[in-house]
Amino acid sequence: MKTNILEFFYEHVDEDDWLTGLDLYTSGKVEQIKAMHGLITARISSNGGRGEETRLKIHPNGHCIQWIECTCKKNRSGGQYCEHLASFMISIDREKPELLASLDTRMPLKHPVAVRRKNIKAQIEGEKRDRGEGAAQTILSHLKGNIQSVRLLANGPTMKVRLEIKPGEYTNYHLELDDAAKFLQSHPKLTTASDEVKLLKVFNVMAIRGTRIYQEDDEKVVAERVVVIPHPPAAFSRLAEKEHPHSIFPASHKMLTRMEPKGKDGHFEFVSLKAGHKFLGKEYFYLPERGFWKLTDGDVSSLWNDLPIRKVFKEDASANFIQDNFFEYINEGPIWLDQNLKGAAIEGAPQLKEIRIHKAADGWFFLDPRYQSGQESISMLDLVTQFKKKKRNYIRQGEKWIKIPDFVKDHNWETDESGKFLKVSSLGLMRLKAAVGDFDQFVGSKKVLNQIRNQLEFKNNIKVPSLTHTRLKLREYQFTGVQWMWWLYENKLHGLLADEMGLGKTHQAMGLMSAIQSRKEKSYFIVIAPTTVLDHWEDKVLAFCPNLKVFKHHGPKRSQNIKKMMENHDLMITSYGVLLRDAKQLQAITWDSIILDEAHFVKNQDTATYQAVCTLTGDIRICLTGTPIENHLGEMKNLFDFLVPGYLGSDEYFRRNFMQPIEKSGEPETELALQKLIHPFKMRRNKANVLHDLPEKVEDIRHCTLSNDQIKIYREVLELKARPILETLKDENAPVPYLHVFAVLTLLKQVCDHPLLVHPGKLDQYESGKFEVLKEILTEALDSGHKIVIYSQYVEMIRLISMYLEQQAIQHAILTGQTKNRGKVIERFQTDPNCKIFVGSLLAGGIGIDLTAASVVVHYDRWWNASKENQATDRVYRIGQNKNVQVLKLVTRGTLEEKIDALINVKKELFEKFMDRDEEIFKTLTRSQLIDLLQ
Repeated sequence: MKTNILEFFYEHVDEDDWLTGLDLYTSGKVEQIKAMHGLITARISSNGGRGEETRLKIHPNGHCIQWIECTCKKNRSGGQYCEHLASFMISIDREKPELLASLDTRMPLKHPVAVRRKNIKAQIEGEKRDRGEGAAQTILSHLKGNIQSVRLLANGPTMKVRLEIKPGEYTNYHLELDDAAKFLQSHPKLTTASDEVKLLKVFNVMAIRGTRIYQEDDEKVVAERVVVIPHPPAAFSRLAEKEHPHSIFPASHKMLTRMEPKGKDGHFEFVSLKAGHKFLGKEYFYLPERGFWKLTDGDVSSLWNDLPIRKVFKEDASANFIQDNFFEYINEGPIWLDQNLKGAAIEGAPQLKEIRIHKAADGWFFLDPRYQSGQESISMLDLVTQFKKKKRNYIRQGEKWIKIPDFVKDHNWETDESGKFLKVSSLGLMRLKAAVGDFDQFVGSKKVLNQIRNQLEFKNNIKVPSLTHTRLKLREYQFTGVQWMWWLYENKLHGLLADEMGLGKTHQAMGLMSAIQSRKEKSYFIVIAPTTVLDHWEDKVLAFCPNLKVFKHHGPKRSQNIKKMMENHDLMITSYGVLLRDAKQLQAITWDSIILDEAHFVKNQDTATYQAVCTLTGDIRICLTGTPIENHLGEMKNLFDFLVPGYLGSDEYFRRNFMQPIEKSGEPETELALQKLIHPFKMRRNKANVLHDLPEKVEDIRHCTLSNDQIKIYREVLELKARPILETLKDENAPVPYLHVFAVLTLLKQVCDHPLLVHPGKLDQYESGKFEVLKEILTEALDSGHKIVIYSQYVEMIRLISMYLEQQAIQHAILTGQTKNRGKVIERFQTDPNCKIFVGSLLAGGIGIDLTAASVVVHYDRWWNASKENQATDRVYRIGQNKNVQVLKLVTRGTLEEKIDALINVKKELFEKFMDRDEEIFKTLTRSQLIDLLQ
């Protein structure tokens, strides 16, 4: 909307200059608007010239404009408000309205020749106000004398009437467009009219303002503001035989309006507003040599005048314009579509249907994949070329615009030198195979097709070099894992071994390294693992693969010359922390295999550790983890970016095409597509499927109640700590205070464990309902001759349990993050029959150790992440276990522990479908779920 100043300025500028100024603004010719100390300046650029400079000075009192000027001749010499000043004022109004917002409408106005028409109009308007009549009627009231002549003025539909009021006394009246039409309508026969006036008619047909949308060429759609004159077919035919420079005569159109969305066909004459704006009045429209048409009321909105006079939509913009149903224009007035746009449609991305094989050479495959759109086949090569050349999102196919699939845009596809075929590696082949589904869509040479099958499909008849030089005794499923990794190695691929905890991923990785060692005279292997499992790795290699000369690269006294150490060794075992510190030395070696154990430790691509492992060079990269997804699918994607960079596309592509549809909507087709993509690079087995001889595992929830001491403290925490946070959470506009929420929830969980975790004191000072249940479990289990593993996430709780066991003279082992002699602690529990109980923290005791001497597992408190509990349980329930295992999880009734137990069972589906069944609940809780936990 215009400000009062802009409206005031408009009343004092010539109409032609105003419209030209509007065109200058809409075409981006107004540049470098600057404001300083009350002076506003801008430059109006022009084709081939330096342009003109415009200036506006605000009076020092800050209430009005002191002067306004332009460097052009029209303003400088004639004092006329020119088209440059018009574009300048429009630009300020649209882009920096605050500069003039506080000013009144007083301006330093002049009266140049160029605005006389405006002044004549003002004179007539004054007479109209005095008489209470319209302008045309004001003239007619003077026509008591003789009309001496009626002629058109040279510059358009303005009419000059020469009237003899008294004998010998004449006066001239200048009629603007609307008044000229009314005058002609009132005086159909004017003998004194000039020839050009006698040709004119005032037509009964109503002219309509609107927008014509037509196609300029295959890649351009034009939206043009027009005045439309409807014609019956017969009249249209006669009219089309004549030449009218301001008219266009298309054969047929489709009319779309706000009132009539289905539209109608007809014959229309269009006059572009660019050519006809000076012939458009408020009530009538004029065409030279023909006459006047009355304009319909309310055909366009007030914003129609603000639309560009002519706007060209090119390439993707034309497709988006059609897809949006001409949104920018449809609400402002009628729209006419040309015949060739009546069937225009935007189609979604087509489906990849067929892959034509040309040849295979030097490890590359030359293909012509084909997409199907309706009855037409489209070469993927054309889509790739169009996108690479112009970064297009759509291509034109007949009357349709077809969306280029994300699959084409978000992968770096290569073409061969001839430009006729896609050139892809094995990874590209696998990506294409996953997209079409299976090999039935591959057509071409059977020889090449068989070669492709061998490279893309793992079969368990793969021959692996002999492992007789090792002490490995692999189970059938473990040997299949070695075969699969060997198939990856042979085809220069990489993989994720995601077997469930306790199935021997370490043994399978040692089998792969031993197989590679058999093939090569000198090999270099590196295993990177958490510090807590380095000893475990070293023990396993020494016990089962003495053929691999291993050294542990860890600690402050580690060798500073890694290359020299590797001359006498085959396998280096190191930690993620050391990798980060010694990255440059490790990057300098080309490894035969790079193995990341507990690879979920590097699931975050933003960490320095993740970036460091990605810089290592090796013939095969293997990730070992039983929990490749802990929070969301993006973590699995990060692991695949380490294994096969770019295979799953960019982060945005993966988020848009997989994460959002699967995690938010659970789309089965998308889930299947992702499973097909990752299948060749992932092997996942669980105990239920492969360990038929493993004893039974029984899991049970053991409920307990709060003691009176706990009830009192629990209520105090809710009242003093939780209630203020609840008020914040209930305010939808306030950010969620996750840290404060987590702190309060932790406090409540500690109260459920034992009051002493919140109020330190003596062991018998407070009573804990859960602690009493634990005592009963221990008594029963020990009486039955079981060894027991107890997990807690709180070190202080471990200390309390240990104090109780010491009081009862029960021998036990303790393992926390501060334990230094981990190996001896575990060995004692495993081998000493008198050491009955193992008490450990969930994180320190949950990975990289064997606790198969136990047959009872107690989870004293619930962890947010259920996979951590499963990992810890699998320290007991794994290969080597020959006893039935009972798992007890303690949950306090009536507390948030019950709610946590329900929550960690809700989100299993994601992990069952892809890798594991777990999610770190807390980080994904909704506002309402957090409120529920704190109540």
